[in-house]
Amino acid sequence: MIRAIRHRLLGLLEIAKSFLLYDEETAVAVDAGHSRWCARRIVDTLGEIGLRPGDLRLCILTHRHWDHSGGVRALKSLTGCEVAIHEGDADALGDVVDHRLKDGEVIPLLGGLRVIHVPGHTPGNICLLYGESLIAGDTLIGGHRGLKPPASIYCDDYAEAVRSLERLRGLDFDAVYVSHGVDRLRGGKEELLRLLNHIGSSS
Repeated sequence: MIRAIRHRLLGLLEIAKSFLLYDEETAVAVDAGHSRWCARRIVDTLGEIGLRPGDLRLCILTHRHWDHSGGVRALKSLTGCEVAIHEGDADALGDVVDHRLKDGEVIPLLGGLRVIHVPGHTPGNICLLYGESLIAGDTLIGGHRGLKPPASIYCDDYAEAVRSLERLRGLDFDAVYVSHGVDRLRGGKEELLRLLNHIGSSS
């Protein structure tokens, strides 16, 4: 199961989403929000779904940016969870990191979470394949008229971020969960293919 958690700055401006992946006994957080208040919101959501703070086994950061990683130390303190991030971004987080992820690695929780390295937004930017769902982080933006690449102003290498989207073409998923914008609970793969075909025809 997947629960989206919306984080707001000063209670007003929506910054990014975290996601809880969970079953009856175990949870994994994807991204920790920007502050300790985001970490507290994740812990509160665990209670809402019938889990305890200690049931959060792992927080996976999709990349190093502050709006995704700023709450991770607080979340680790509140729950005892371990922290994982791709090796390309790990140095930016320092000693809070327990696991340096690699492309193609399968994290053995909740039936398996596959790491997909999609660099460009940051060097260590990743997606996660969880069942029939793609947890995209900032790899894709959920526009009202379709999925889009991340904004160039926020990318370390925008051209690489766009090229790297091709790494998603061969994956099998239906839903797409994005950190910014509208999630696609159905038809996400078809929307991605339309985006890739548009990029290809424009290049």
